[in-house]
Parts: sequence; C-alpha cells; structure tokens
Amino acid sequence: FTYQANERLELAVVGMAGYANAVTFAGGIHTLPNVGIRVTCDVDLRKVARIYSLWEQRAREWPTSANAAERSAADLYARLANEKPPLYDDFRRMLDEAADRIDAVTVATPDHSHAVIAAAALRAGKPVFAEKPLTISVHEARALRRLTVAQKVATSMGNQGTASPQFRRGVEIVREGVLGPVKEVHVFFSRGGQNFRQPPQGVHEVPRELNWNLWLAQLAWREYHPAWINRVGWRGTSLGELGNFAPHTANLAFMGLEIGRLWEEGSAAPPIRVSAECSEINRLSYPTWERIRWEVPARGERPPVTLTWHHGPLPQGRPAEYAPGSRQRLETLLRDHGATDRDVAEWLVYAGALLVGGRGILVTNSHNTRFALFPRERFADVPQDRPQQLPASPGHYQEWVNACRGDRWPLANFTYAGPFAEFIALGEVATRFAGEVLEFDPVAGRIRNHADAHAALSYEYRAGWRL
Repeated sequence: FTYQANERLELAVVGMAGYANAVTFAGGIHTLPNVGIRVTCDVDLRKVARIYSLWEQRAREWPTSANAAERSAADLYARLANEKPPLYDDFRRMLDEAADRIDAVTVATPDHSHAVIAAAALRAGKPVFAEKPLTISVHEARALRRLTVAQKVATSMGNQGTASPQFRRGVEIVREGVLGPVKEVHVFFSRGGQNFRQPPQGVHEVPRELNWNLWLAQLAWREYHPAWINRVGWRGTSLGELGNFAPHTANLAFMGLEIGRLWEEGSAAPPIRVSAECSEINRLSYPTWERIRWEVPARGERPPVTLTWHHGPLPQGRPAEYAPGSRQRLETLLRDHGATDRDVAEWLVYAGALLVGGRGILVTNSHNTRFALFPRERFADVPQDRPQQLPASPGHYQEWVNACRGDRWPLANFTYAGPFAEFIALGEVATRFAGEVLEFDPVAGRIRNHADAHAALSYEYRAGWRL
C-alpha cells in the first residue's frame, strides 16, 4: 500500500475545523505537495461552512498575492471551492462508499471519537493521522496499536513536537546517558480542571446543522446540551487537560526513557504503580488540580524512574503553581543545578517537563521543541540543535505523508503512540481513585490489585458501534 512520490495522495478529512490538524489538512493542504482532499466528513455543518468560506477567500485573493507560495496554491483552493469534495456526516458510510477513492484518513474530531474512527479506517486498510489524545481509554489505545501492526499501514498521532530537531536531539541525549541515570521526571501544566459538579441542566433544541446522534458516536445516549460539547470538561468524553497536554509535554520523557519497552511481549518487568492526589475526587468532571505519579520499573539497563504530572490553575497575577507545592519543588531542582532567576522565569511557565539525571537536568518547553541543560557549564560542549542518529523530520505532517508513500513510519506511529496513550489514560483512571496505588501490567493490559479501577480501563460502546 504505497504511492510514488509524484502521485497525489487523496485524503478523507474527518472533522473539518476547530482543531489544529483539521485546519492543517483542510486549510493548509497547499503546504503538502501532491496531497489532495477527495472527501470530507463532519457532523456539524457550521464547521464545514467555515472551511468552505476559507477556500473561497483564498481562491479569490491568492491569485494576486505578493507571496509566491500563495499564488501557486490559488488554483488548488479554486478547485476545492468550486468542486467542494463530497461531504459525509457518518464516517462509516464514507468508508463504505468512498473507499476506492481515498488513500488515507485524517481524524481531528472531538476526543471521544478519535479511536472509533481511526479503528474503522485501519480496518479498511487506510493509513491514519489522528489528533491527540489518541484515545480516551487504555482499551482503545491497545486496540489501535494492534490494528496498526496487523494492517501494516502508516499511522501518526498529532503531537507535532515529535518532528522538531531539538525534540529528537533531546531524546538522544537522554538515551545516550548524557544526564546520567534519570530517576525522576516532572511534567507540568498550568490550566486547572473545570470541576463541574453536576451534569448540564435544562432542555435544548439540537441545532439543525448538527447531527447529535453521530456526534455522540459510540458514547451512551444523552440528551443534547451545548455544554456537553466541551473539549476537556467531562469524563467520558475526554481525558481532561491531562489528555490535552501530556501527549506534548511528556513525549520526550516517554520516548527518551524507553518506557514503551514495558509493553513488549515477553516483558517480565514488575507493574507500573500509579497514584494520584487531587483537589477532590470528581467522577463527572476533572478536579481543579491533580498530581499524578507513575512509578515505572526498570527497562533493561535503564533504572526505575518516577514520572509526576503537576497540573492546576494559573493564579491571577502570580507565577504558575501547577499543584500545591509543585512550583517550589521544580524551582529547587533548577536552582540546585545552577539555574538563575532568569532561567526559572523562562522555563517554569505554563507547561513543560524536567528530567533529573545523576549528572544534570534537562528542562523543556510545552511541546518539547526546545530544551536547556543544567548546569550549563557541564554541558557546554554537548550539541543540542539537531539529531545525531535519529532521522531528521521533513515536518510532522509530511513525515506521515511520506510514510503513506512507502517511507519509514513516523516516530509518532501508533506502535509508539498506543502505549504512550495507555500510559496517559492510566493516569486519568488514577484520579478517579485518588489516594490509592494501582498496579498496572502493561503486557496484559490489566490493573492487578483493584477490580473497579481495572473496569475503568474500558467502557461500553453503544449498540451499533464497534472499535
């Protein structure tokens, strides 16, 4: 299932607007040579109208643009505006009727429907690019990984930082032991959970442009309320801010420390132990602050490591605290390794990660696309700007497109992103049982010591829907 470089890759774009990757494929398609949009799919015609308007504007304005790239792309948008690729509201019907016209599928829908759409596309033998979080449950992530292996097609999750030169160099630095043994990682994000305490109230008419039944997809039926369409507010439709940002901020640590090796068949490692502290236990929504701790066993020669997620609201007019006491801990680690006040102010901002090794620390920005090493003088001679062994990326989206044409799979393919997504979803489960330690077996995909927590690794699909 490969394409020559001079043949056009025809996409099905599922979810047309509102998320970064949808906008890239529907509104930035001109940045990907020899890639076209053959069909589209969205349950909300209001989003579709926004993309149609964008295509028409570019078809009108770009022929006379001062930018040569825009002028050269004007014909593409004129064709899209005039032809308007066939639009479906049900991805299942799209795959049934248009399978012979599409080469690959992009998924940038609300979080809860990523897995069910990606799985259907994979079963149809189509390469898939899916927005993060890849799934909202451990079970779904495991299924996508297995489908990818079985179907042998190109996949990628939309954590764009994976393609950056510094991300790849950071992974190498960790793997090469430049920091010494890494036994402690902190990942931080300064946007608290919305902590809704009751479901949306009142009766609302479904907008005529929205197919509410298909928006719900596999989720249990609930009556329409606009408040349900909240990307990170509710359990059962999202993983909250953990699912929103950990795919970016924890990416370098998960890849560099090779935590995914624990999912390999035949691994006899002890379980991953995960626990959480929260502002309160809220099983409807997400608490105001969370501190989640994964105790990761040794992976071959790599020592055990503890990874902690710190997450909470940004105080008005004050530096981010993340979770109670978290900022003080992170500042101390930085200062103990020679960081100045200016360094602390630069790196302890709204999101990032800090990896603590025996010889020094690596601190990153939100998407792991920049990093610094401390103490600076100790690592002054360490190249930091581009990878030395890992392949350079032509860009996150282009890397997947190239793989669809037969090139190597992207680093963010589902055999990597699946275990990473399980790791993140496991953290969400821990916040439902705050104060308890859960023991997770990555090979078996089960929580050994807590039946209720194990049951939360999956959820029941509505009749008529399958993974």
